[in-house]
Order: sequence, then structure tokens, then C-alpha cells
Amino acid sequence: MSKERTLIRGGTVITMEPGVPDGVADILIEDDRIAAVGKDLAVAEGAARVMDATNRIVIPGFIDTHRHVYQVLLRGMGSNWSLMEYFKANMGTFGGNFTPDDLFIANRLGSLDAIDSGVTSVFDWSQEQKSPEHTDALIAGLESASIRVSFGAGANVSDLKDCLKPPFMAKRGVDPAGVRRLRNRFPSDTGLLTIGMAGMGPGHLPLDVVMQDLALARELGIRTNMHLGQAVMPGRSGVSIMHEAGLLDSDLTFGHCNYFSDEDIKLMSEYGVTASVTPEDECNMGHGWPPIRKLIAGGVWPNIGIDTHIAVGGDQFTAMRFALAIPRAQANNEALSDGRNPWNLNLTTRDALRMATIEGARALAQEDRIGSIAPGKQADIVALDTAHVSMSPVLDPVSTVVHHASRSVVSDVFIAGRQVKADGRLVGADVAQLHRDATAAATAFLERCDMTPGWAPPTPANAVYLAEEDNPSFH
Repeated sequence: MSKERTLIRGGTVITMEPGVPDGVADILIEDDRIAAVGKDLAVAEGAARVMDATNRIVIPGFIDTHRHVYQVLLRGMGSNWSLMEYFKANMGTFGGNFTPDDLFIANRLGSLDAIDSGVTSVFDWSQEQKSPEHTDALIAGLESASIRVSFGAGANVSDLKDCLKPPFMAKRGVDPAGVRRLRNRFPSDTGLLTIGMAGMGPGHLPLDVVMQDLALARELGIRTNMHLGQAVMPGRSGVSIMHEAGLLDSDLTFGHCNYFSDEDIKLMSEYGVTASVTPEDECNMGHGWPPIRKLIAGGVWPNIGIDTHIAVGGDQFTAMRFALAIPRAQANNEALSDGRNPWNLNLTTRDALRMATIEGARALAQEDRIGSIAPGKQADIVALDTAHVSMSPVLDPVSTVVHHASRSVVSDVFIAGRQVKADGRLVGADVAQLHRDATAAATAFLERCDMTPGWAPPTPANAVYLAEEDNPSFH
């Protein structure tokens, strides 16, 4: 059987492979894989479709390790909400009001939005799995966009309502039947859509429920992506609780990690637990400082995500800039507070690009398949237009990507060798119709919730969400 070949000719390639210098090179794609990377690759005339990348920087596709994809349908509703207001709205007002049709539109829109900004792979931390029909609609929306996704199975936001009142613990974890059904449907760990678990940690669930959830995930051979350590939650460190229960292992990703101690991070490093930070929304909503500097110092290189469109945009370039600026600012401030002018910056632009690419692949346990450009890996590739007024001249390609690029210069996107964005346009997407569908679905949803744009959850009489008197273990 003949192979489908594409030759990306003459781009400035940033492979993110150790020891491989950046520079002008060709990339040969055969079917879904990268067949060769090098200068002046010899390909017989007519044996491959040729894409001229003369004015392009070519990078691995971004990998977003923590995104609630469906929440794009409520884009911007919570940009002025705190994390606690978001919890109250999401677990209380929103939960249960999405229809399967809403969720299909939302996940198609959210996936295409991600692809448009150069994201080729995402962990979809989906919370609206209240029925098989809802779950199937979420998956259909993802598949319709042809994005690479690890779908976080088992979560239903309606089960989290008890987190809104003392003792701020949900009673149920994931839906075991739902997780098993999806694992049976998607048994492969190498397909375009794979199954993970969207789990809650001991900050939100009793330990025995956390143990049940993780036992199920490990029985089924799937990874768990877990919210842990964001904001001031009651009780002891979730990391130490899990360690004492023998639950820490390399199949875990902890999301946020803002209030982890040095000892927590040491344990994560020892057991190979990965950390997903979402720096823009963590700064805006009140999770706590994104712990990037602290994680790296403790031997855990973080990966990055968007989290929620309810609060922030879906542009991974912005997330990278936050992920670089925050730890730099913290280190610089320490020097200035000591009466010293900072002379060297503590992180580089390549470090930021690393967090957005290969470190994301590690969090999905797919670093042997995605996250860098190398022969044998999946052809998840993004090309950026350097002729754009915001990009030229290109003197340092990595810094140009991190500090100057945006979705407007994402010219071409390949996922598993298939071109899903070409010359700045999404391939096969009727964007005008999607706009009409999403607007109609969002309008109807807000009517069902008896909400209007600008709505915010009412402030409780005692605005201290986790009051000390309600939590004997509060610290």
C-alpha cells in the first residue's frame, strides 16, 4: 500500500530534541509519522506533497495537560470571578443544565479553538458526564475536530455540590461503570483518542473514595489527572496523605499544586508524579502563585494548561509567557529585596517552550510519541508565519515563538500527519455555522440557568469560603 507523504521544505525547525540544534531543515511525513528530519531531504519528484516553509518556524505541537474543553461555551462568563465564585457557579448553578447537544457543540468549538492556536494534544478534564449520552456527545465533539486527546473519564460536576459546604467534601468519586465503558470502547493507548481518569484528590474526597478511584484506574491501566493543592483547602497535605496510603506513583498528574510544600514536591519527584500548572487562571482567580519555580527547584519540571475558558483565553502562547514571567519575577524580586540588581534570569524561553511541548508529553506518558520532532514520532507539527509583521526579523527563533507569536501566526497544523489548519484556516470547519450554533446553545443554556451575561454568584454572608470554625483540621 502506498504511503501518503508530505514534505515540509526549508523551515526553521525547533525539534525540542536534546542535542539537536535549531536550524533550517526539511521534515518528511509518511502517513501519521515523521519519517525523516534533515537538510535537503531527497524525495523523488511527485512522491510527496511539498509545503514550502521558507518563511516558517516549525515546532512540535503544543500539549495542554489541563483544559476543561466544554467550558468554552461559557467563554468569558467568569473573567471577573474568584476561584470560589467559579466553584459555586460550576458546581451549583451550571451543573446538570448542559444537554448532549450543547456538549457536542462545546467540545467541537473548544477543540478547534485549541488547534487554531497550535495545540495538537490536550487532556480534557471533562466534568459533565452525567449520562452515557452526555459523555458520548463530549467525545463526538472531540473526534469531529480530529484533535489528539486524552479524555478524562468519570467526572460529573453535579456530584461535587457537597464541596460547597462544610466539611467541603464530595461523597462520590468517579462513575466506575462509565470509566469501564469508555476503556472498553477505547482500549488502545496509542490512538488519537485515549482514556484517562479525571480524579479528585483528598482535598475534595474522603481517602477511601480516592483509593477506590485509583484502584480502578490502575486496574484498567489508565493515568489519573487530579486537582490538588489549589487555594487554601482544609486538612493536611494531600500529597502526604496519599504517600502514607501508598498511592503515589508515576501514573499521576497533579493539577495546580499551588500550596505544596518542599516535602510534597520532593515526594512527587521521588515517585515520578508530574505537575500541570495553569498559570494565567491561577494568577487571576486565586489559586495561589503558580509553583513553577518551586517545582523546578524540587526536581519536577511542570507542564502547562489553560484550565477554563470561563475565566481566561485558550492561547497557549499566553500560558507560556505567564509560565516564564512569574518565576522570573519572583527570583528578580528576591534579588531586588536584598538590594541587588538581577544580573542573570533564572529561566529561558526554551524552558518555557519545553513546558508547553515535551513536558506535556511526559504528563500523558507519550513522550516517546509526541512532544518533539524526531523520526518515528507522530507528526504533530505546527508552522508559524515569520513574514507576519509581529514576527520579523527572526533573530532568535525560540524567543520569537515564546514572546512574539500568537494564534494569528499559526499558519499550519498537522495532527498525526493530517493537516487540520492550512495557510491560516481551519481545514473542513464551517466556522460561521459553528459560531451560530455556539451562540444559540450558550443563549439557551443561560436561559435554563436563569442567568444573564455579567452574572456572578451571590456572595455568602460569611465570604470566607473555608471558615476555620467549620474545619477543625484547617491550617
